[in-house]
Amino acid sequence: MEVIKSSNFSDLNIGPLVLAIGVFDGLHFGHQRIIKNAKKIAADNKLPVGIYTFTPNPLKVLKPALAPRSLISNRQKIELLFNYDLDYYLEQKFTLKFAALDYHDFVKNTLINNLKVSCLVVGEDFQLGNKGEGSLDKLIEIGESLNLKVIGIKNKKIENKRVSSTLIRELIEKGTVNKVKKYMGRNYCLNAKIVKGFGRGNRMGIPTANLKLEDDYTLPPDGVYSCYVYYNNEKYIGLVNFGNNPTFPGVNYSIEVHILDFTYKDLYCERLSIEVVEHIRGEVIFNNTEELVEQIKKDILYTQNLLCYN
Repeated sequence: MEVIKSSNFSDLNIGPLVLAIGVFDGLHFGHQRIIKNAKKIAADNKLPVGIYTFTPNPLKVLKPALAPRSLISNRQKIELLFNYDLDYYLEQKFTLKFAALDYHDFVKNTLINNLKVSCLVVGEDFQLGNKGEGSLDKLIEIGESLNLKVIGIKNKKIENKRVSSTLIRELIEKGTVNKVKKYMGRNYCLNAKIVKGFGRGNRMGIPTANLKLEDDYTLPPDGVYSCYVYYNNEKYIGLVNFGNNPTFPGVNYSIEVHILDFTYKDLYCERLSIEVVEHIRGEVIFNNTEELVEQIKKDILYTQNLLCYN
């Protein structure tokens, strides 16, 4: 899969091609349905297939106060899409100037004249162009006049619920992270860099890595969660804590992970990924460090039973 940024679009000569277009935040089952349909159309017509997406999320430019937090970083999106056997990943930098484009001009100048798109695949609720005026019906209409086939894909439903990024954010924000896999096909995953902490975990005999997330991710409620940890192409079991560590007054919000069966060393600035699997408990104020350590040992045992044997 060739990754191409919008600054290089004018130099492209990649068409004709089939293109799936959308924000694809989360790459959930609904997004996967769109991509699979685009791939099938491309295969049937012996054409290359690509993804056209936007960064940042358009709402962060158009309505920052209402913009949702991310379900996936750009890095994760590209890494996941490499597994879909696509030919192109086209990333449009979303700006106010781009947002002001008339959808008719965008289809004609960018999609047809520049990218040579012969078939456009979108979700049934997709909107394009200034003020979202380019609805599916209008895209189909303009496509007919410009020899561009436009196909709308029905929303994916599971147990009568529409699969959407909004639904998945709600599950995460409620702490029901164990339900995310049903709609995404994988656990909720956060990419992060390890940063320097206070070293309290080391002194308690339960070392932790403090994390700085690589994106403005949607976060679960404060508390302790069972997780998988991916570091240096190895998979580990761990506990991750989101919150303010109320047993230690004056501590700011942090994300810390304790990795089981792991040899700790100088990890600062190293990268890892956390798959958040299940909520264990909320944050608790303990009377002393000994009580906290005893509870963490119980959390570790619970996590071992949950993840080692499932």
